[in-house]
Amino acid sequence: MKKQTAGFLLVTVTAIGLAISTILMKWVPGLTGLTPGQVAVLRFAISAPLMWVILLLRRAKSSFIPEQRWQLIGLGLIYAAASLLALFALSRLSSSLYVILVYVYPSLVVFHGLLTGQPVPRLWWVGLPLTMVGLLLAVVDFGQSLVVDFPGVILSLLNGFAIALYNIWSAKVFNKIPDHHVGTTWVNTSAMIAGLGLIPIFGVNLPDTMTGWVLLFSLGIFGTLIPILTLNHGLELIGAARGSVILTLQPVLAVLISTAFLGETLVLQQWLGGLLVVLAIILLQRCPNRKP
Repeated sequence: MKKQTAGFLLVTVTAIGLAISTILMKWVPGLTGLTPGQVAVLRFAISAPLMWVILLLRRAKSSFIPEQRWQLIGLGLIYAAASLLALFALSRLSSSLYVILVYVYPSLVVFHGLLTGQPVPRLWWVGLPLTMVGLLLAVVDFGQSLVVDFPGVILSLLNGFAIALYNIWSAKVFNKIPDHHVGTTWVNTSAMIAGLGLIPIFGVNLPDTMTGWVLLFSLGIFGTLIPILTLNHGLELIGAARGSVILTLQPVLAVLISTAFLGETLVLQQWLGGLLVVLAIILLQRCPNRKP
């Protein structure tokens, strides 16, 4: 399988996992009584030990202590910060407004690539606006009044900056790591330790129903473990700029999942928006990189 195709598929899997994560992060606090901070702590407390179990069962030939461990710890701290910001932003804003604000990050990653001479799709100036228009049509209900919570807006924008920083740095760090599972395990462990360190602030609470535990483990596995593993490997293969644009599939997929499993209906505007996002991603995926 070609490197570009493999990277595209891996980042697409990431987008699916993050779409599931977005829905679960909106549900879990309301259905379990947990605060957003407690959910952020528990998602990593579930995913990180599972990654170590898988790593030990694999008996990886490479060292469990990579040379880039301090960089991986830094990535974990950024990932934990992004998770916290997302949970707190979603507790204050509608999912649609949150999506539009946080998806400033593909533009930030592409502009960083332009400034630093990194690989960037040649038609980025067409693809990026097309994805933003598509996202607006896919997730925003123009028939409802827009309620703006300014702290929520700030949290969403900071979340976008954190994701951009993670994507840019991750693509560089994982390019030097032979075993991506080892590297991702360190990232997840760092995020878990950061979360556990915030327990004195957020307190400790656990779900009191089986449904709550199922949702929490789903967030830890399908919304955290799988996406971060595929993201780190995918970004290393295709670069941060292409990967960030592909991740704009996340909100479109979240809308489709809600339609398929939650009985929601899509209007023509949303179908058109989703189609524009998909066309933009195909366009950028097929066009070559610009020359530095």
